[in-house]
Amino acid sequence: MVGKPKFHELAVWAKGGDGEALVQLYYRLAPAIKKYSRWSSRSNHQVDCYSDLVIWLLNAVHQYPG
Repeated sequence: MVGKPKFHELAVWAKGGDGEALVQLYYRLAPAIKKYSRWSSRSNHQVDCYSDLVIWLLNAVHQYPG
């Protein structure tokens, strides 16, 4: 049985250009991104905050040292 890849593995694969790994990282972090965007923004800026956090995630994957 093949298990779920570890977060580190997904980050390395996504940095290497694996789009599926990037999508899996997003799905793993989406609940936290949604929660933080609701918590940290006013209701009229929630979409902007969510977008900013997703962009931050993409940049973080690109800069990941692994």
